[in-house]
Parts: sequence; structure tokens; C-alpha cells
Amino acid sequence: MAGHRDGPVVTAVERPKFRYIPTFDGMRGFWVIMGPLLYHARPQSIQGGPDIVPGGILSLDLFFVLSSYLIVSIALREWDGTGEINLVAYGGRRVRRLFPALFLVLGFLSIYLAVVDDPEIIDRWTGAIVSALTYSANWHEIAADVSYFEQFGSPSPLKHVWSFAIEEQFYLFAPLFLIAGLRWGGRRGREILLAISVVGALASAWWMARVHVEGEDPSRAYYGTDTRAQALFVGIAIALAVHLYGAPRSVWGTRIAAFIAYPATAWHLWAVLKVSERDVWLFEKGGFLLVAVAAGLAMFGLSQDAPWSPLHRLFASRPFRYSGKISYGLYLYHWPIYLLLTPSRAGSMFGVDNITGWPLLGIHLTLTVIVSVLSFHFVEQPFVKRKWPFSLRPMVPAVGWFAGAAAVVVILGGLLVAHTRRPPQEVERVVFIETADGVDASSGEPPSGDEIDPDEPVETGPIRILTVGDSVIDQIGVALSDWSIENPDSGVIAFNEAHIGCGTVREGDKRVPGGLEGPVGDVCSDWADPVDPLVVTEYDVVSWTTILEEFQPDVVITQVSPWDVTDRRVPGLNGGDWTHIGEPEFDDYARSEYGEAIDLLTSTGAELFILEGAPLNREITPQNDPARILALNELVAELADASGDRVSMIDFPGWIGPIGSDQELSRRDDGVHISDGGLVEIIPWILDFVTPE
Repeated sequence: MAGHRDGPVVTAVERPKFRYIPTFDGMRGFWVIMGPLLYHARPQSIQGGPDIVPGGILSLDLFFVLSSYLIVSIALREWDGTGEINLVAYGGRRVRRLFPALFLVLGFLSIYLAVVDDPEIIDRWTGAIVSALTYSANWHEIAADVSYFEQFGSPSPLKHVWSFAIEEQFYLFAPLFLIAGLRWGGRRGREILLAISVVGALASAWWMARVHVEGEDPSRAYYGTDTRAQALFVGIAIALAVHLYGAPRSVWGTRIAAFIAYPATAWHLWAVLKVSERDVWLFEKGGFLLVAVAAGLAMFGLSQDAPWSPLHRLFASRPFRYSGKISYGLYLYHWPIYLLLTPSRAGSMFGVDNITGWPLLGIHLTLTVIVSVLSFHFVEQPFVKRKWPFSLRPMVPAVGWFAGAAAVVVILGGLLVAHTRRPPQEVERVVFIETADGVDASSGEPPSGDEIDPDEPVETGPIRILTVGDSVIDQIGVALSDWSIENPDSGVIAFNEAHIGCGTVREGDKRVPGGLEGPVGDVCSDWADPVDPLVVTEYDVVSWTTILEEFQPDVVITQVSPWDVTDRRVPGLNGGDWTHIGEPEFDDYARSEYGEAIDLLTSTGAELFILEGAPLNREITPQNDPARILALNELVAELADASGDRVSMIDFPGWIGPIGSDQELSRRDDGVHISDGGLVEIIPWILDFVTPE
């Protein structure tokens, strides 16, 4: 299929070449490192990692501008030279350039998912893999309500491919947009397209300001194709403007255009080093549009032939150009490597317990570069040149499509195996039915009166352990449930009612480290409300009242939650202003909340164990100040002492170890949550406290 324009018949069929601009590769190479590769190495992702590029996310806008500029420039050159835009050839080039490496990553991850027995990540990874395969990852993240800026539990190894999805959606839109304008716009088609592109960029920026809600997580505005199209339209507009009006025609015009790259690049570097998603003006005052325009000016300036310019020579240098050539691989492979090569796994490579911080980042970057280089030369380039990897034999298109289909089968097959191997999702409900109200798990019926001998001693049965609290308790609860199922003779049955993000102090709004604000939410505030027992096992239902009544635990485990030391805004407290632990009115409120929780959790006769809150191994902000955690620990300890023998505090910070120690680094892999190795160690440690001698 192709789009045609009116005019003389053109007999040439060879697609006109677009001149190679070495500085563009240099820009890619520099900003992929200064952007996502360092941004994703922050302490929130890599324990002890550097937090030097809070605005690393802004480099992606430069990639959007550069990609749209090149795609549209090449398409316009083809239209001028052949009278058409060959959509089949255009699509084939995109497929050969992008799919082989992506299939390699998705195939590896699906096989990893099938081989590694970790039910907790199956659903999250499956959604990520399928959406990456269909280039809908950004909308999948929005629909799944996944934050790009927060880390809980095990994040997806494909959290970064949302940008590929936006670019691929653009690749579908761009040629059709151009064909429509060039065919039906007549002689003024390019001017019309330019005007539409400018309006589109402004409209997208305006819409981002409407979608963004100050104080709430900005992921919807960040992920959306509608809100990020502004950068793509900027690239289209620059390509059309250059095509319409040409490059500078004089020496001084070229020098001035080249010099524009200096302030534009400096401003972009400042933004990457100083700006972050917490800056509201980025979303609501046209900040992303300003970033895109600055990127476009830098790109335009660096496209000039200026061998006298140090900046041009820097970006045209061999190291930067080569980094740019492999930048697709650097971006694609870096995050799965960061995620899977944990401190403990990296340490095992060198005979130590853990490697963190800059040494771990060095290992990550080295491995990322090695994989990217191998991928570029042995996977990506052969397919771009229509040759088979390694053999370099010419590729027959039909066979190439068959190979792609086979790759998809492998990817989906791995997912199918992973879902087939995991335990039934009803396992918690089975445990629940098995242990409640004397129900016999084998028959589903209570034992008949004829089977009970009143003279026989009554066996107390297994100890029932209930876990309630936040994401750390959720980790412990899941691990304890798995352990009890794997050890049926242990005399322990566990049920997990913890929920990610839920502390004990209810109602109002919270301001988390980093400054984001949002509601505590009904799920986290409804723990005292009864629900239908049939829905209590559902993920978005938290009812301590109902699970206590139905499960009848002997032991309950919870934690002094870091969520409860964040800034809070609770109706009726402090005149409706923000407050926190350490301020008398909020202290009284927290004391009341924890007191009510203690009374409820011990109301059925269970013994309550409360893990003391542990300081976080993160950059200290007012919202995670260790002094606040200590103050809340002391407040809850007073309540525990007043409750007598039924409530005990457990020295969880002592088990974690001093911040930065080998013990702490081996037991927490992100400064907050417990590592896989730590979960293995903590189960027997907790059972020593909660089970009878």
C-alpha cells in the first residue's frame, strides 16, 4: 500500500537516501546514559545507587523529538523523490529494526518466568510482556494503575518499555498523517501539516495540565500517548519547517544555528540534573513542552555542519557515536539487568554476600554494554540488512515472518507454562476453609457427632497465624503462607491479610517521601469494617474484623508502619493542615488508632506481635525521618505495655541491622523491603517468637 501525490510521473523506485548526521548518534549515546541508565540506578531502584539525575526521565523527550524528526524527514524525502510513501517498506524497516531485540528480551523473560517458581510475579510480568509485545505498554500501565515513580515489592522488568509503545504508536500515525496532508492539502499541504503539528503540540501540553493533579502520582500524565504527543509533534514540526524553508544558506546563518545548540543543550542538562517529577510546572505549566522545544533546538543546532564547534566535535566523537548506535539495546536491556542482577546475585559472582552502590552500578553498566554490543552486531544489524544472524545469509521475507511468528509462540508458550506451573490461586481460601469452624478439608463438612469421642483428649490442632499491615508484612505473610504449605507437618497455618501501602492510621491524605500527595484510600481505612466472608480473600478488600472472626487466629503479626510517619492531613486535626508524628494532636490520633487496632486484633483471644518500625535505607526526608519512626515505636510500645502479656514488641530493626551494614544490605534489597534471602531467614526467626516452645 502506498500514498501518491499529483505531479509528474517519477520513474525512479529507489528510496532517496537521508544524509547521515553523526551528532545525532552522539546525542542518543550521551542522553541514554545521562537519562534512563542513571535515573534507574537511583537508591529507589539500586541499593546505595547514585541519585544524581532526578530529571533523567526528560531525556526521553529528546528521543521522542529526534525519532519523529528523522521519521518525518525521511518520509518527506521519499515523497519528494518517488511520489509516494511505501507503507509496506516503511513498516518492514520498523519491524526489522525493533522487533528482533525486543523478541529476544521478551523470550528470555517468559522463559525465566516459566523456570523460576515465583507465583508473586507471574501476573505482573505477564501483563508487562503481553503489552510490550503489542506495543501498548503505556496504556497497560495506566489501566493497571502502576506508578512509574514508586517501587513496591517486585516491579516489572519492562517498566521502561512504555516509551517504545508511544513511539510505535507514532510510527503507525506518522505516515498516514503525512499522506493525508500531502495528498489532500494540495500545494499548501506542508504548511497545513506544520500548523496542525504546532496546534497538536500545544493541545497535548494543555491536556497534560488538565490530566495532572497536583500532589497525586503523575503516572497517568506521564504515560499517556495523548499527553506525551507534544514532543512527537515538536519533532514533526521541526522536520516540516526544515523541509519547507531549508537549512541556513550563509556561513553566519550556519554559525548562529549551530550556536543555538549550546544554550539548548545546557538547559536540557540543567533540567536532567535539577528537575524531577515533583516539579508541578513540568506538567501544568508547559514544562514538558519546553523540554521538547529545547531538545528540538539542540537537535537542529547539532545538525549543522560545524567542525569548528567543540560541542559538535564532542557529539560526533567515536565513543558517543558508537554509544548512540547501540542506544536501543542500552535502553532495552538495562532495566531487566538492573532488576534481575540483585546485590546478592552480584555478590555471589565475586564471592561476597552483597555488592551495592557504585560497584553494583558498574557491574550493571558493564553487563548492559556487553549485551548491547553483542545484540547490535549479532541480532539487530543482521536483521536490518535482511540477513540471518551469524551466518549472514540473505533472508527470504516469508521465512523471516515465520521466524517472527515462532518467536511469538515461544514467548506466549513460556507464559502458558508459567501459569500452568503456579499453585492454584484459591490456595489461601482452601487454607481458610480448612481451618475455620472445624471444617474437614477432605469432605467440606464438619465432623459428625458419631465421630467424636468425649473421653478422648482434645487436640489443639495447628497454630493459626494471621498477618496484617503494609508491603513488608505482606512479604512476610506471603512467605509464611508458602512455608506453611511446603511444610504441612510444621503445625503452622498462615493467612495473609496485609496490603501494599496500608498502615494502621486511617483516613485523610498522606505525603510520601518525594513530596507526592494522595489519599490514604478506603482499602487502607476500612480494616475495622466487617465484610461478606466470601470476599475477604480478595486483594482489594481489607477487613481485619471479618478475617479475625472467620479465621480465628492464635497469633497475629503486624508492624509499626513507615506509612504512619509520613505527613498526614486528617479531617478535624490541626485545622485541616498537614501534621505528623511528634505533634501532640496527631500523636493522640495515632495513639487512638493503634490502640483500637490492638484491641481489635486481640479481641478473639489471639496473641499480638508487633514488629518495631525500622529506619529506611533511603535519602532522609521529613516523611521518613528516623526520629519519627523512633517516636512512633515508643508510642506503640507504651500501648503494648499497657495491654499486658497479650501484646509483644519484636525488635525488627535489630534483625535488619545497622543502616549500610552487611547484615542490612543482605536482608533488604531496596532499603525498604526484605530481600529474597532475607525472607528465607526471617521465617524461622519470627516463628521462634510466635510459636510455643
